[in-house]
This record gives sequence, C-alpha cells and structure tokens, in this order.
Amino acid sequence: MRFFANFITSILRLAAGVFALLVAAGVPAYFVAVDKEAVVAAGAGTPTPLDLARVYFDASKFSTALLAAGAAAEDDKISKEVEAVYALHPKWAAAGGDDPYFDAFLSTVPREYSSKSGVKVYSVLSLEENRKKLLEFLSQTDSGFVKKIISLRGMTSSVLPAVYTSAGAPLEAALLSSALLAQTGDFSPIFLKDFSSTLESMKSDSAEKDKFEKYCIGLLVFAKSMDWTSMGSLFAHFSSLKEVYDFARVYERAPSDDMKKTLVAGLLMCGSAPDCVRYLGGADGRRWRDFSFAYMNGEGALKFLLGRGKPIYRNSYVAKLVLPVCAPLRESLGAAAVDFPVGLLVLKVALSLLGGYLFIRGFLRMFFWRRDTPSWLSPLALARGFLEGSVVALAFFIVIEPNAFRIKIENGPAPELKFAFEKAVNTIGEEIMKFETDSATLAAVGLFLVLQFTVYLLCVIRLSIIKRTIAPPKLKLKLLENEENFFDLGLYIGLAGTVVSLILLTMGIVTASLMAAYASTLFGILFTAIVKIVHVRKYKRKLLIESAGED
Repeated sequence: MRFFANFITSILRLAAGVFALLVAAGVPAYFVAVDKEAVVAAGAGTPTPLDLARVYFDASKFSTALLAAGAAAEDDKISKEVEAVYALHPKWAAAGGDDPYFDAFLSTVPREYSSKSGVKVYSVLSLEENRKKLLEFLSQTDSGFVKKIISLRGMTSSVLPAVYTSAGAPLEAALLSSALLAQTGDFSPIFLKDFSSTLESMKSDSAEKDKFEKYCIGLLVFAKSMDWTSMGSLFAHFSSLKEVYDFARVYERAPSDDMKKTLVAGLLMCGSAPDCVRYLGGADGRRWRDFSFAYMNGEGALKFLLGRGKPIYRNSYVAKLVLPVCAPLRESLGAAAVDFPVGLLVLKVALSLLGGYLFIRGFLRMFFWRRDTPSWLSPLALARGFLEGSVVALAFFIVIEPNAFRIKIENGPAPELKFAFEKAVNTIGEEIMKFETDSATLAAVGLFLVLQFTVYLLCVIRLSIIKRTIAPPKLKLKLLENEENFFDLGLYIGLAGTVVSLILLTMGIVTASLMAAYASTLFGILFTAIVKIVHVRKYKRKLLIESAGED
C-alpha cells in the first residue's frame, strides 16, 4: 500500500513538473531574443509602412514614398498614383519629387537627365561640367553656411584626393552635395550645429578633420545609390556627422539592395540612426530579416525591437514540438511581453525552477522512495531539491533557447567601408573590439558548479544518515569506510565533465571555452576536499575517540 501511494505521489509530481515547464515554455520572454508575438503586439495600432509612404507622398517626395512602401512590398499600392503625378510634372521624375532647387540646377545641365526617373546624385556630379554648373548655381546664395562649405574646396584631405587634383571629383561632389542639402533645408538644426562646430574645430584639430572626411565618404555612399529626394529625406534624420559615416558603413554591408532600402525605410520610420546602427552593426542575415519583419509590422514594432536590441526568437527543435500546446499562451501574453519583458522573464525562470524541482523529485522518488532526510522541509532537503531543480531548469533553457549559449568573445577589426569612384579608390576603417558575454562558457561553468554542489549535499546527507544511525562507534567507522567511494563521487563527476567537454569541443558541438572544461575538474577537487577534510575527517576523529573510550 505504501509503495502504491508513493508511486501515485511521484506520478502527480512528474505531471505537475511537466505542466509547469510547459507553461514556462509558453511565456514569450527570452534571455537573448524577443518573441515574434511581442513584436506584432507592439506594432498594433501604430503607423504602418503604407502610412509612412502616404506622408511622404503628400509632401511630394515620391521616390521616398515608393521606397517606404517598397520595403514592405506594398509599392504597388501607390505606384500608379506616383506615375500619374509624374505624367503631370515630368520634371519631378529626375529628382524623385518636387524640389525647386535641384530642378533649377538640373535645368542647367544636359537634357539627358531630365528624361530619366530617379537619377542618382553622383551620376550627375561625377562629370566636371555638371559640378561647375552646380558651383555657379550655389555661388548665388546668400547663406553664409553654404558659402563656408563651398570654401572647403581648397582643403587638403588625407582620405580623398583634393578637389584641384585630377581625381578630386569625389570630394568636390561631397562638398557641393552638402552645400545643396544645406540650401534646401534638409539638414536638421542639431545636425547643422554639429556641422558648424566641426568646420570651426577642424582648422586646428586633426581628429575633427578626420571626422569630416569620414562624413564625406558616407555621403558619397548614399549619393551613389539614391536620387536627390531620397537622399534629402534620409539626411533629415541625422543629428551628427559621425552618424552619417556609421550609418553608411551598415548600409554598405547590407546583404542585398532590398535590405539597403529596408534600412533606409526603417530610419525614416523610427527616426534614430544610432538605434539602427547599434542593432544591425555586424549583423547576420537573420537579424536583417528581423529588422525587416519589425518594419513591416509598424512603427511600434520597430521601435520595440530596436529598444530591446535582440533578435526575434526562432523555435528550437523542442519548442516546435510543444508549440501547438504553448501557442495560445504565447499569443495571449504577447502584449504583456511588450510592457513587462523583465517581469515575464523572471516568471519564466521561476516556473522552470518549480517545474524542474517537481519533475526531478517525482522522478527520483519513483526509484528511491525511502526518505534520506528527516523531512522534506529540512534545509538539506530543500537545498538539494533547489539545486536539482536548477539543473533541470538549465537543461530546459538549453533546449528551448540554445542560441543563448552559443555566443563567443571575438576581438578583431570591423569590416572596412570600401568604395571606388572612377579614378579614386578610397578605403577607410577603424579597429574595434567586439566583446560579447560568453554565455556558453558561463552556462557550462554554472552547470558544473550546481552539479558539484548537489553532489556535496548528497554526501552531507549520507553522512548525516550515518550520524543518526543508532549503532556503536566501530560500526559507524565501518559504514564510513563503505561510503568512501561515494564521498569521492564529486571527483569522478569532475573528471568525467572535463573529458566530455573536451570531446564536445573537439567535435564542435558546443562553443564554450576550455576554461569550462577544466572548471569541472577544479570544482570536483574542491568539493571532494571539503567533504573529506571538513566533514568526514572531523566525524571520523570523533568516532575514533569514542571507540577508544569504549575499549
């Protein structure tokens, strides 16, 4: 009867543990990712890409409107309207919209450009005669700031060839484009303040001059691939010269032209170039697709994704198996994951610990139904149960979110920004150190530490059983000798952990460092020493004295 009751209790504990783990799996919160349902919920009710496109269409920035809609594959919804406007105003097609200043300049150059749609800025300014026309046009301005930019044509650059040389087209094109952007009012007040400060400081500060030259390179990257209207719409969202260069670096490393358009459209939607650079700097194709997915779901979704700074969660193999069960819970908690991401993660960890404790206690009780502690409420029993539950919880997170344990520390140079303009090929880059927490190593070390501490508690419990046994000291000494190998269990597990880790590292199955492998043996030695020196030796000395007294 007692065995049957114990069996039923174990089954109930197992079921409760599995249920708690399934609920934890359905909570849309992760360590190094955000849930897709949370991204969708964040975008609900916020401006969509088509709304953004309509804003630019109403502002007569038609190429920008097409770019914003096209990044979400919705350009067909406004393309006919754009074509109708171009039919009424054919001169707007070359600039990509209604821009009197650029149209006035374009009317002075050969007519071949006026018949094209979306003429790239650098394709016009790469010709010397066209740059002369633009210089003459800008020389008529009353703006002191525009005149100050034009006066930089005589500067010497360490990156781009000087304007007066035969290869000076890129630098002159960058300066004239900047002057025209300032004339048309496409620079924000914050950007103008930084621009003006840099122009004043670069006369005596080489670092400021280097920043300005990088800005010119960034501008040329956009001038190569954008028409005037799109370029002006983009620069309206920059707040410093450095942002232009940093954004250009990410733009050039985009995996495809479509992703470049999505990046620009994303900046137009969220308005923060640093956030886009921070999220996509050095990103792989998956993170670019996550950025695109958030953009298509609206402004709120994109800002939420950039604010969290994490990729969208992709179901692991185990998660795919339990997805049908967890899907309703994930959908219902999607909005909560937007408002309380940390709170839901804490809840998920707590549920996984509870589920791990119930599961492992129920499983072990099926085989070892005799209690080895005075009560399940005793400190040793609770500590052991917590550590056992932690091991199960860690295994749960490894199979649910394996990407959290595959990050490495990498130090090295960032990819360089390269471009070629006719006679000049210019390269610039900067060395950075890419540092990321080595989660795989920390997780492995934590797992070995928890395992060794669990074994330590088991040894202490086994020793306490012998202490509570009603027997003479000599018999207890023999019992201690019988448990000698058990007290060495920590050392055996430590060595086994090191060997298994080295095998997995060699096969490339895990990405943790060698430190994790050697930590297993180290913990085994330390905890075994504590058990045998601090606990066993002390108690054995007491038994020897008692047995000598009996003799």
